[in-house]
Amino acid sequence: MELPDFPRSARPGRGRGADLARVLGLLAVGLLLIWGSPAAALAINLPPLSVIGLGLGWGFVAAASSHVMRRVLFPGLDLRQIARLACKDGQAGHVVIGVCLVLAALILSSGQVRAGELPPGAVRHLSILAAEQRAHWPEADLPTLAAQVEQESCISLRHSKCWTPYAELRTARERGVGLGQITKTANMDNLTALVLRHPRELAGWAWESPSLYDPALQARGLVLLNRDNWPVTEGAASDVDRWAMVLTAYNGGAGRVRSDRRLCAGTRGCDPSRWWGHAEHTSLLPKQPVSGYGKSFFAINREYSRLILLERRARYVGAV
Repeated sequence: MELPDFPRSARPGRGRGADLARVLGLLAVGLLLIWGSPAAALAINLPPLSVIGLGLGWGFVAAASSHVMRRVLFPGLDLRQIARLACKDGQAGHVVIGVCLVLAALILSSGQVRAGELPPGAVRHLSILAAEQRAHWPEADLPTLAAQVEQESCISLRHSKCWTPYAELRTARERGVGLGQITKTANMDNLTALVLRHPRELAGWAWESPSLYDPALQARGLVLLNRDNWPVTEGAASDVDRWAMVLTAYNGGAGRVRSDRRLCAGTRGCDPSRWWGHAEHTSLLPKQPVSGYGKSFFAINREYSRLILLERRARYVGAV
């Protein structure tokens, strides 16, 4: 059976220019949404907007990729003319379906890699975190806890220590170890303090012990420390504000968050029941960059919950 002679673009030069403009336009919109959504969500205190914007942004990027792939795989084909032929010729219709199936498979596979791209360590240890969350704080938001592990342990998603119990930070000031980077400084030992509060649940977990690198104990410690910090959220306006306060307390201490909220309450126009745009701006933390960190403690503490809730959490919503 002879296949029909499919029409090609009558003006290839003009077609290439239009293609380039279309691809660049789709990419521009996609990247604007990807980069701008977290900032916009933060500005209006609506974190779900970040997830929606990121999804739409990647959709535009996928559309641009689809257009490029079609030109590479099927150069010269004019799908609009083919579609008109398909109405008259069943064979043309089969080809249209075939082209669409190939493009759909490529887009879906690339989208699956992007949307479901978890660090190798997360694939191995996410189930451990989920088990500890169910056992010790079933009301907690598991995607947020998973995003927190990423924030604590991952220099990059492909780093060899990302999402592993052997992730370790050592500076002149502190040492942090594991999935939750439990810390120790000259004046503070969070691991020992946590074990003293939860001797049964964390029995045997210690600095100078092989148990230090036990992923179950590390995940349990992260869950319990966040649970211990939950009281700092009393009177919070929303669940999003609660989690922002809890995560900020994990990074900088519950006493610091309480102090920041009291300072906010005494500041005109500041609502201590809200974090972003309100209590996040009232703090006595030093704002000068610290040697070895590249940022001030204020900047590090304030970006912590933002990165977890607005950027990293979306990666784990479907995974868990």
